[in-house]
Amino acid sequence: MDLTLIQGAISGLKVASDLTKGFLDLKSMVEVQGRVIELQNAILAAQSNALAANADQVAMAEEIRSLKEDASRLKAWNTEKFRYELRALEPGIFTYSLKRESAAGEPPHWVCARCYNAGSKFLLQGEGDFYGATEYVCHACNSKIKIASAITPEFS
Repeated sequence: MDLTLIQGAISGLKVASDLTKGFLDLKSMVEVQGRVIELQNAILAAQSNALAANADQVAMAEEIRSLKEDASRLKAWNTEKFRYELRALEPGIFTYSLKRESAAGEPPHWVCARCYNAGSKFLLQGEGDFYGATEYVCHACNSKIKIASAITPEFS
C-alpha cells in the first residue's frame, strides 16, 4: 500500500482542521467564503487520497488471494505428481505411469508427459487400433502416440 496516500489523507484532514479553527478570526463574508473553498479543497484532497489508499488495499488483497490459490494449486500438484513415474513405452515414446502403491483403487493408466511437465494431469485416451498399433491421444494438448497394441497401461 502506498503510504504517501495515507499520509496525504491525514495531511488533508489536518489542513481542514486548521482552516476551521481559523474561522473565528475572520471578519468579512469574503474571507469566510475563501476559507470555505480552501476547506472544501482540503476535504476533497483527503477523500481522494483515502479512496486511492482503499483501492490499493483492495488490489493487494486480490493479489494475496490469487497467490494463496496458486500456492494451494502447486501444493496439490506436488502431492499428485509423486504418484507417477516416467516410463518408456517404446524407444523414444515416454509417458507417466501410475505407481502401484499410489493407485488407491484407480486402474492403471498413462498420463501425458507434455501436460505432466507443464504441471497438469491429463490421461492418454486410446483412440483405436491402426495396423497393429494403438493410437493414444491427450485431449488437453492434442499430443498423440502410437505404440504396439500389445502394450497396455500397467502399474510401474
